[in-house]
Amino acid sequence: MRGFFKIWAVHPKTGERILLREQDNMILYQGADLLAKALAGVQYANISHMYVGYKNWVDGSFTKPTVDKEYTIPIASYGTPGTYADFGYLRPSLAYSPSFLNQPDYDSNIVLFTNIITTSNVGEGSSADFRDSDYVGDPSQLFEVALVAALDPSGSSQDVIFSRAQFTPLLYDPNYNLTITWGVQFVA
Repeated sequence: MRGFFKIWAVHPKTGERILLREQDNMILYQGADLLAKALAGVQYANISHMYVGYKNWVDGSFTKPTVDKEYTIPIASYGTPGTYADFGYLRPSLAYSPSFLNQPDYDSNIVLFTNIITTSNVGEGSSADFRDSDYVGDPSQLFEVALVAALDPSGSSQDVIFSRAQFTPLLYDPNYNLTITWGVQFVA
């Protein structure tokens, strides 16, 4: 199994697309557990959200939290008092139902999840003040994404992270929408 994602800046009026990031991601141990639950038909064990991690008050570079298969530093700790008080995350639900691609010998072995972040939904699920690139002062820097299943659809308390990745930080330009496409490829 292989996971990958792309982040695009898309102009809402012209449709102009700029690829900002493209890379593989890490499937976590709890992601494998989630896949087993989904295969068994456990209710709500499907991918429903993405997390987008960011850091506020950045002057230059910063040290990102550790990302490992054990999920040592949960994204939900961002924005809480202590080490990660200046971090935050967005928790938007998927923009569309998943779609599928195929490769030779397969019919639908790649599933794609898509999310769109706009100025109107940028605060959805936000754990701390998010500041776009127009903010006077130090804007938030996006640096992390995660694919999430909300086992309790009424809130985030039972969210399970399927996969997670960090990337070179970027600023959110409010003149563009951010489109995140996340793929998971299954091979025999």
